[in-house]
Amino acid sequence: MNLFGILVTIGSIVGTIAYLLNDKQIALEPIDAYGDYELFLEAATAYKEEHGEFAKDLMKLKPYIEAFDSLPLKRYGLSLDGKFLVIKKLPEEEGTKLINEIGGDSYINSHLVYLTLLRRNELSKVKPIAHFAIKPDSKINTMTVLHYDTSGCIAEDGEVLEKKWENKQSCFRNPGAYTIKLKIRDKNGNWSDEFLREIKVIEEQGIKASEGYNGSFYYVFKSGRTLSMGKNEFGQLGIGGLNPVHELKYNSMYDGVAEVACGENFTIYRLNDGSVCGAGSNNSGELGTGDKTPQRTLNVIWGLENIKQIAAGKRFAAALDVHGHVYVWGDNSENQIMKEDINESLMPTRLEGIDNVKEIVLGSNFGLALKFDGTVMAWGDNSHGQLGIGYKGHVHEPVVTLYKNVKAIAAGDKFSLVVTDKGHVLGSGYNAYGQLGVRGKSEVLFPVEILKIKDIQTIKAKDSLVIAVSNIGKAYVWGNFNAPGVKPIHEPEEIVGIQYIQIVANNGKKCFVIDDKHIMYTISNSTGKHEMTPVYDSFNAYKESNKI
Repeated sequence: MNLFGILVTIGSIVGTIAYLLNDKQIALEPIDAYGDYELFLEAATAYKEEHGEFAKDLMKLKPYIEAFDSLPLKRYGLSLDGKFLVIKKLPEEEGTKLINEIGGDSYINSHLVYLTLLRRNELSKVKPIAHFAIKPDSKINTMTVLHYDTSGCIAEDGEVLEKKWENKQSCFRNPGAYTIKLKIRDKNGNWSDEFLREIKVIEEQGIKASEGYNGSFYYVFKSGRTLSMGKNEFGQLGIGGLNPVHELKYNSMYDGVAEVACGENFTIYRLNDGSVCGAGSNNSGELGTGDKTPQRTLNVIWGLENIKQIAAGKRFAAALDVHGHVYVWGDNSENQIMKEDINESLMPTRLEGIDNVKEIVLGSNFGLALKFDGTVMAWGDNSHGQLGIGYKGHVHEPVVTLYKNVKAIAAGDKFSLVVTDKGHVLGSGYNAYGQLGVRGKSEVLFPVEILKIKDIQTIKAKDSLVIAVSNIGKAYVWGNFNAPGVKPIHEPEEIVGIQYIQIVANNGKKCFVIDDKHIMYTISNSTGKHEMTPVYDSFNAYKESNKI
């Protein structure tokens, strides 16, 4: 062995002896392990908050512990990552008890005890895991209402105290790719890692509906985008001002609209998330806002959720929810709210005595509700027998009509019409202008069938004008166009020259039909001379044409 080897050997022996002596000294030095741990925990937390990382050297904690120099520092140290306080030569029984009290990731390794320096409220026996599912998870378009299921989240004792979402929306109004993220916080204040899902949203093509009344007109795409035009002196177009709009224009406020219903000087909008808004005149509380303040922009009607259909009468409105319940609000001068002691209802109120409803329509001052079993209930004004119950006069509560086996309903000014499951049309009520499609009777109390039409699929009534569309896309019109020089039509007349009708609307003075070639015909009389206007088959087509 050379001289260098001899020196190394001697050095090792001396080092070992020194370590053993030091180890014995450490073992004999008494400590308050739990109390000292509390001091180091507070100091390590303060250091991390100030520097953004854990201290890697015990001496770095000195500024945060007042009695630092009096601590038995030879017994303590920090792990390489600074996340554990290391205690040397602690008896196994005492070390085990300490770990059980502190918990978390604390552990014993040989003669060393590692105590976590994470705050207690960050310690969880079960690590929180965020998770969610989206329904539907495919074929999502700009009208799809998304439902988020977080039942797959994991947290200690199943308690999730907070959910932090990013980019979560019930409906994405613009097409594109979206990333949705979720983090959860458990009862100990511990946050999970981020969980994410990516979805692709497309824009559904085509036209969904058109609607109009009293000079206002709407054009709704399947994508939820909407165009409007017409009178606006009460703000009924919901575009923020009172100026009329002379041609169909897009407004971003309409994004996500699923349905539009027009009253006398107000408009109700159903959004694709099931909420309802209103704009325009509010003299009778027809906007359902709790007061009579008119609105120039779309104003949310609180208390209405999961709505699947809306309807508007002259100065009152109604909504049908997914559970088959009907809500009404606005004018009650003709008992259309079914409340004997009030003149109007400023907020939606559930209509008692009607449930399991499939569809609703409103006439000027009354309503019809089609139930899933094909029966029809009615309420409101019955001055001309328009409720179809065999008599006229006041009713105190919603009544079952004489209509049976019904698949579609319509209501105008003091008259009602239904389509049976066999495609027959029956009506009752006021008939001075032929709106019931039969001659010789100015008033009908018992439902009477219109014999000259059959196989009817859709029917629309407004004021004293009616239009019906057959199963093969032919249209028939009758009643009163209410225009100078135009006589009432007392029996249905086919609208010649138009076929394969896809969309139909009726504003009480004119009818509008759109065929499969995206041509809109404006029907203002029975002469067969109709105004023809090409319409956009999708919002994309409108956007490209108008460069928006």
